[in-house]
Amino acid sequence: MSLRDYLTDHAVSLALFLLALLAVCALLWLIETPGVFIAFASALLLAAGCASLLWDYARRRGYYRRLLELLDRLDQKALLSEVAPRPHFLDGQILLEILRRTDRHVNDRLSDMQREGREYREYLDTWVHEIKTPIASARLMVENDQSAVTLRIDDELAAVERLVEQVLYYARSTAAEKDFRVEKTTLHALVSAALRAYSKPVIQAGGRVHMEGLDVALSADVKLSAFVIGQILSNAVKYRREALMLRFSAHQEKNAVLLRIEDNGIGIPAADLSRVFDKGFTGENGRRFPKSTGIGLYLCKRLCDGMHVGIRIESAQGRGTAVTLRFPSDSHIRGTGL
Repeated sequence: MSLRDYLTDHAVSLALFLLALLAVCALLWLIETPGVFIAFASALLLAAGCASLLWDYARRRGYYRRLLELLDRLDQKALLSEVAPRPHFLDGQILLEILRRTDRHVNDRLSDMQREGREYREYLDTWVHEIKTPIASARLMVENDQSAVTLRIDDELAAVERLVEQVLYYARSTAAEKDFRVEKTTLHALVSAALRAYSKPVIQAGGRVHMEGLDVALSADVKLSAFVIGQILSNAVKYRREALMLRFSAHQEKNAVLLRIEDNGIGIPAADLSRVFDKGFTGENGRRFPKSTGIGLYLCKRLCDGMHVGIRIESAQGRGTAVTLRFPSDSHIRGTGL
């Protein structure tokens, strides 16, 4: 709050004060009061008025400045009214009370929404696990009675199972850090788990897999990491140009382990590359492949952010795509409290 703003806000009060001062001076002049007394009285009243304004401006400015500094330091802005000091001027006290009542209402609503979100997530978890049973039973029946038709049904059931997994991880991505189970593993184990889940689509796409130096130890959430790699494999299968070729390679840095996944697919146009992690974005390739949803990479980014795993995509149209996952070292993982 600047002094100019404060004076502008009190413009009417200042004008009335000056009019009253002029009226007093005129009255004193009419009753033939000596000029020196009129000047002294005017100066005294003017000094008192200015001092009152400056004192009021100083205390208000100091209080609101502290309030703004406190707001900047708070992570939970809605708690401002609970930690804010009580002002020594009436309108500030009224404003603080209004703010406290508003914040209590907002916090109550947030608690209700968090509870509803938690219950919805728990329901989805239960639903996903329940629906896996009939899917597994159907796949077992297909396995016991194989034919051209049942094999195609098995492919569709596998696709349904992968979509169900996607629903589960999407629900968990809102609070992924609460579901982490970091354990010792290797890049080879993570890649192998993802390839097992997508073995049939990769084989049907004529896929050839090359692995280089994946026997690198690291600590990570195996299930979440394998799911992220699986989503990348799903995109490689979906956007293939010819017989699929996948290349997995590892690189080590001082504080991280890098997994690079390359394919020989149709690639991503340069104009779309910066938006591939946006929710629902399908771009030019999405118009060519109607089954694109724009959810897979968005979900990968959310899960990676929750795990403190970096994800980067490099691509050129017609030249394939390379995805790099950057897993933090053990010391960095401990530093995040995972």
